[in-house]
Amino acid sequence: MDTLQSLLFSLVGAALTWSVKRLYGAIDELRRDNARIRELYQLKSDAVRDQAQIMAMLSDIKRSVERANERMDRLIENQGER
Repeated sequence: MDTLQSLLFSLVGAALTWSVKRLYGAIDELRRDNARIRELYQLKSDAVRDQAQIMAMLSDIKRSVERANERMDRLIENQGER
């Protein structure tokens, strides 16, 4: 009876050990996946900041183009007066 009980406890212990090893393996895999996600995908706060910077740059470009158009219009008007 003691042998059977020892065998049963050994089997239960082995099953628990195997389960814990699988859980730790799954946790490690999830950590690696989480690290990959952080590398591949942008945080929302970073995206908002980047979008604001892009919009500011586009606004600067628009103002620059408008100034160039105004200069060209003045040059054309001046040539038309001659």
